[in-house]
Amino acid sequence: MKKILLLVTIAASVMCACDNSKHSNDIPEIGDYSIKKNWLNAPENAEQAVDVFYVYPTVIETNVKYCGMDDTVMTKEAIKLYDAYKDIFETCNFYAPFYHQLSIDYISKQKTTKAVEAAIDEIPARDCKAAFEYYLTHFNNNRPIIFAGHSQGSMILKQLLLWVKDEHPEVFDRTIAAYLIGFAVNQEYLDKVELPFAEGRNDLGVVISYNTEAPEADPSPFTMNLYKDCMVINPINWKRDETPAPKEESLGSRLRPEDEPTGDQPHFASAVCNLTRGTVVTDAPVSSGTFWPKGCLHHFDFDLFYYDLKQNVADRIDAYNQL
Repeated sequence: MKKILLLVTIAASVMCACDNSKHSNDIPEIGDYSIKKNWLNAPENAEQAVDVFYVYPTVIETNVKYCGMDDTVMTKEAIKLYDAYKDIFETCNFYAPFYHQLSIDYISKQKTTKAVEAAIDEIPARDCKAAFEYYLTHFNNNRPIIFAGHSQGSMILKQLLLWVKDEHPEVFDRTIAAYLIGFAVNQEYLDKVELPFAEGRNDLGVVISYNTEAPEADPSPFTMNLYKDCMVINPINWKRDETPAPKEESLGSRLRPEDEPTGDQPHFASAVCNLTRGTVVTDAPVSSGTFWPKGCLHHFDFDLFYYDLKQNVADRIDAYNQL
């Protein structure tokens, strides 16, 4: 049971088999981020006043420890997610590195969540730290920053933010928010990173996190089975209590081409926080599918609240500009 739990904990909303041409159980060399092909996206001429540093989730599976950062399947699937979510951050310069991604097979063999976190820090977070260092030196030019990730991407960002606190604490002075969606955040982590959890729709320098499920869901593998006292905020009304947000309040969903229904769906998803489980519950008519536990809507964490997230990014940038 624990093996299955760890497998679904880190898995992503899209997974395809790697081509296995450049994968290994050995520790790979750190990615060289002076090479343009090692970036999913990295504009050299920034046109916006704010940057987003985005880390994509698990998009592949392989029978060895990690997937090479230039794997053709991984890069293709990561580009799909970039295309799906870039408009949420349309008012930002979008920076996103490729990285050596841990495989589902390797993760599922770890016996504890701490072992998974150690593996994340050893390979993918190490790459993303190098990417962020290069980004700060060559791209950022002291602009304010939004961090954003999902699933394995959020696990990586959790480690990255701890490193930023120690190595580049000045970055937090211009951090608008960190959207660590699709993986648990608790008070113990917030105390370590020294960032508060969001309390509303436009507070700054905060961590934002939630995990989506249906009303009939089995216990979430992304929250209550990992840590105690998981934090959650409603991505429609931006409240921390159990005030429901009916679908009429939502600004709309955007579902991906492989989903049914697909495309823009106005007033599609409701949201209410379950404070006991540390999740966001929705009655949106979508299915968890066969891979996920019953009622787990991990695949839809961004999609169901697409336009609410887009507006929230704009709201927080406006709040920052008014300082």
